[in-house]
Amino acid sequence: MKKQLILVLSFLTSIICFAQNKVTIDFTTQKYIGDNSELSREKYFSMHSSYTDGDLAEDSDYLFNQLGIEFGRTFGGPKPFRKDKTVEPKISDVKAQAKNSVSRYKKAPLFKEFSTHDLIITDHPKEAFQLDKDYEKVAAYNAMFFKKAYPMMPNYYEIMNEPFVHSKDYVKSWDETEAVIVEMSKFHKVVADKIHAEIPNIKVGGYSAAWPEMELKDFWHWNTRMKVFMDMAGESMDFFATHLYDGRNVEGDFSYRSGSNSEAILQLIEAYSYIKWGVVKPHLISEYGYTAKGLQGKPYSPKLNGICLISYNNIMMGLMDKPDRVLKAVPFITGKGSWFYKDARNPEQHPYPWVISRKLANGNYKYTHLIKFYQLWKDVEGKRIDIASNNPDIQVNAFAKKGKVFIAINSLADEIQKINLDFLNKSKNFIKNTTLRRLYVNEEGVPKLLFFTNYTQLNNLELKVGETVIIECDVVDYEFSNTITENNYYSTTYLQKIVANQSLHFTIQHVIAGKKGRAALHMGIARDHILSKQPKVLINGKIVEVPTNWAGYDQKPRKQFFGVIAIPVDIKILKEGANDVEITFPDVGGRVSSVLLNVEKLNK
Repeated sequence: MKKQLILVLSFLTSIICFAQNKVTIDFTTQKYIGDNSELSREKYFSMHSSYTDGDLAEDSDYLFNQLGIEFGRTFGGPKPFRKDKTVEPKISDVKAQAKNSVSRYKKAPLFKEFSTHDLIITDHPKEAFQLDKDYEKVAAYNAMFFKKAYPMMPNYYEIMNEPFVHSKDYVKSWDETEAVIVEMSKFHKVVADKIHAEIPNIKVGGYSAAWPEMELKDFWHWNTRMKVFMDMAGESMDFFATHLYDGRNVEGDFSYRSGSNSEAILQLIEAYSYIKWGVVKPHLISEYGYTAKGLQGKPYSPKLNGICLISYNNIMMGLMDKPDRVLKAVPFITGKGSWFYKDARNPEQHPYPWVISRKLANGNYKYTHLIKFYQLWKDVEGKRIDIASNNPDIQVNAFAKKGKVFIAINSLADEIQKINLDFLNKSKNFIKNTTLRRLYVNEEGVPKLLFFTNYTQLNNLELKVGETVIIECDVVDYEFSNTITENNYYSTTYLQKIVANQSLHFTIQHVIAGKKGRAALHMGIARDHILSKQPKVLINGKIVEVPTNWAGYDQKPRKQFFGVIAIPVDIKILKEGANDVEITFPDVGGRVSSVLLNVEKLNK
């Protein structure tokens, strides 16, 4: 009897676990985010390298044809101060420098087959910028270089890489660095204006934030860095560049940006963009992944590869929800990194930690586990279809093309997750065959990528900690019978200080409402960990329940919580036009950093 009771309880617990995590999928409903439905592989599946990287030539067919890897970013900019840091570069020097650049690009073994416009060009600050110089002269040099130096004009010019963390390089004390940041921001504007005037088709932006710990010291970091940059240079920027890393990049606390924290960072930039210009200028995520101090010059680590793979998928799955406001997102996965074997920081000649291929003792090269990121996502493409998760720790995306549907599910949770899959409108009947791809780390921390063909257990899944799965479905030909369109609407105020029992009011305008679909209020907050994250929230006078869960971990290792909490909203309480949001916390401290209304409206 006791054994039977245990079995019954175990069965019921299993049912409850599956019921709590539910993913609904509708093959018949095409999804748009803004005007965007088609998955762009150029946008999401690049590597931090260029077609000038000759080390990759012998692997080119596998990497770029079979796996479909795109190119992302290269340090191949004008470098106006490459030779002399004391004077502005001369326009007369451009011709020779540009001729060398053109020759280098055209002679690259990958140029003929794999050259692309969809590339980010940047420079190191020490070669791009110097204080107390004539910025107009430097901008003229840069513009002339771009006109002459590229046989295929790149789409994106990111003026400097992570400039503000190098501000101390130009002065004697940290007290002087805020003035350097102001000058760097002025420089960005001058260069962008000149490039726009002479080369209108290239997008120019910055500032390439390495350490976006926006909430630090009651948003001192935000106010002295990104806000300064947006105020001084933002009007001339086509995009705002940010680096999102789990771990610790250059400065700041060790933390995970995956999930709610990265959402809060990007949403804050979007909110201020909307408040300043009435539009949300897009992001360029020119690096993302995992980093920490002390990784370079150490032996190759499969475990580190495993940590990186989890971060790539965690961050990318969030960015895939923003195709309307992300121009490009580049995982920090490099080529062979042959330069690093000669680096002074690497006397024992270990591989660069983020290479796709490493040198062995015999001089040959072997793929690292980072190749698994691209093997997992191989051939994934198509038009977005409707998919939803009731748990913010379960990230989902789905795409359909002729004969195929790809369902991507990723876990941000720190424990095993059981998920019930609910196929709507008889979508399951379209499936002829299924292959399940699973990427996870085993008990030793080593990455494993497994493919299960003829997979039939489609009612539920069990995801390991940090696991990403892609369900590849062979399907019969079918037509979409409905559409769902997602739009995001921003409040007209931000960074509101929280006072106990004092209501904060936000107005969200120009909302296109509907009676069918889904909606959520994305509330960004920065608060000490002991303070409430469940305020009383009213939308148009109706109370909505604030969940106790959010995307990613509890952020306890951070000094305070800074994240977005997605609050489900009944779409029927929304109004056309202006909507009123009232938020009241029971305790004092912190700020509501931004408020966004996400609306997914079904056409019928």
